[in-house]
Amino acid sequence: MARKPSTLLVGGSLLLLALTLNLSLAAAAPPNFVVFFTDDQDALQNSTHPRYMPNLHKWIREPGIELSNYFVTTPVCCPSRTNLWRGQFAHNTNFTDVLGPHGGYAKWKRLGIDKSYLPVWLQELGYNTYYVGKFLVDYSVSNYKDVPAGWTDIDALITPYMFDYNNPGFSRNGAEPNIYPGQYSNDVVADKAVAQVKSAIAAGKPFYHQISPIAPHTSTQFVYNQETNSTSVFFYPPIPAPRHWELFSDAKLPEANNRKNIFEADVSDKPAWIRALPLAQQNNRTYLEEVYRLRLRSLASVDELLGRVVQVLNDTGVLDNTYLIYSADNGYHVGIHRFGAGKTTPYDEDLRVPFLIRGPGIKASKSTKPANSKVGLHVDFAPTVLTLAGAGGQLGEKALDGTPLGIYASDDGSLSQSYPRPKYHRNQFQGEFWGGWSDEVLHHIPRYVNNTWKTVRVFDEETNGQAWKLVAYCTNERELYDLRADPGELKSQYGNPKLAAVQSRLEGLLAVLAVCKGESCRNPWNVLHPDGEVSTWREAIKSKYDDVYNKIPKFKFQSCLGYQVYANEVSIFRDQIAAANTPPPASRPQARRSAQQAFGDGVGAQQTPAVFRARVEDHAVPVPPEVLHADVVKWFANKDYDLA
Repeated sequence: MARKPSTLLVGGSLLLLALTLNLSLAAAAPPNFVVFFTDDQDALQNSTHPRYMPNLHKWIREPGIELSNYFVTTPVCCPSRTNLWRGQFAHNTNFTDVLGPHGGYAKWKRLGIDKSYLPVWLQELGYNTYYVGKFLVDYSVSNYKDVPAGWTDIDALITPYMFDYNNPGFSRNGAEPNIYPGQYSNDVVADKAVAQVKSAIAAGKPFYHQISPIAPHTSTQFVYNQETNSTSVFFYPPIPAPRHWELFSDAKLPEANNRKNIFEADVSDKPAWIRALPLAQQNNRTYLEEVYRLRLRSLASVDELLGRVVQVLNDTGVLDNTYLIYSADNGYHVGIHRFGAGKTTPYDEDLRVPFLIRGPGIKASKSTKPANSKVGLHVDFAPTVLTLAGAGGQLGEKALDGTPLGIYASDDGSLSQSYPRPKYHRNQFQGEFWGGWSDEVLHHIPRYVNNTWKTVRVFDEETNGQAWKLVAYCTNERELYDLRADPGELKSQYGNPKLAAVQSRLEGLLAVLAVCKGESCRNPWNVLHPDGEVSTWREAIKSKYDDVYNKIPKFKFQSCLGYQVYANEVSIFRDQIAAANTPPPASRPQARRSAQQAFGDGVGAQQTPAVFRARVEDHAVPVPPEVLHADVVKWFANKDYDLA
């Protein structure tokens, strides 16, 4: 028998919400944020095309902008989500894996990440914060009571039901979890999200609301054998909602942006393990085409979710003062080079993700194409939200590696004058990954364990988009790509004598960025040229600096490890950067300010805000006792798979 929910069932129409809002909010209210955050969504294989996601275009892209050069810095879910909330690269959070001991929820709590990250910082500014959907992979039936801090209301998916599209399980604010048998996961998230956003509006305070459906992640099923104390996990392509099974049947794997890297025949320039992969035969290619279509179909329900939530914002008059953001935790590839489907590689399909935003001060692109080419990273997300929320002057206290995104290039004339507008935005950055690689759908291909790498990328605004990428693997193999001439990364130029100057500069940048902290992540040139003579790629590439760069020892891994050990990652700049970023003595935590203190009278005046109940709660049933009392940590301890 289902337990009765503790929340109130509130009747009435959205008009009640609108009246409540008008009574409780001041005329110049701080902005709200609603963030739609998917799992494993590509930016380069057309998954956000208006045919597939019309609401995304109607509500965000056309009245807002898309950043065409937006990247994650580690292409795997939990470290990447941590980078987003903490504004730091994974090598600085030291949270580098999905599961323990080098990642996982227990380490995340042990590191104290939820004591100082975006939702906590927003609450200190007087915001209410809401979350629904996937949080971290091993937030589970074993640890749900240890709730992540910083959320006014968090209704999180839990393992082993997290990636079960038709039997999702949730724990709300640490309460005993429920499952929703026969209910489609993205639709459950949608119902819960609509109820949360209504509650957020009724509360009369500024709010941050993150909505994280699992699509288009692979479907994952757990089978635990108590006799052998072992867990089997099975990966399948994503499952669409029943109403969407026949959509997009004519969709084909796209050659996005003339990249020409689908089923690449010649991989002689790639590392040895990629050269050893078999070229997909016709039966695999047919299967991968269907995997691609299933991904698109699973996203159709996400697009409907977005439309439902935004309609509430629109109908209550809140939309114009709300930033809508759409992004994903990491990119994804299907059929590129010699791979089947997955992530965790340094190639652009895995590093690029969608990033679309609309809101106060942002000029409408009125276009189905990207309208802003400023480089952005997940580590820039937290400083951007904080700046837009009015906390720009406090960013220096938080040891951030990120910098506010270049949305100033799309200013409609009303963006705050205090929003940073640097002459040169972030034009160089690094990516990193520790661990192995496995194909998520072609299961006959063996796992590769030594897939630890660092990469550095340059996008130069001064030279009309000149772009380079250097990849350094733990095997000390390297790749170099001219991304303007070769966007598909088909032919590595590493060792080409004609590119010696380019290669030496990229090696110098990597030596800094692989171990950077704070300002050295945002501006590595000050480390390479402490005299201040160089601040851009165009200046650095001048021949008079050849000797400077030729003398810099290359960054290297001592050996291949699936996790971060500082001594294993050698850079001549490590001690210098560490000394420049010695943290000050710990200060007392800031007292949390009320909305009135942060924003003035008239905000947060409602004393007993309504709490809206999701319709889907009628289908909730308790988790079976044999699952609720299982030791999920043991499941993971006996894993022989990659779960991301």
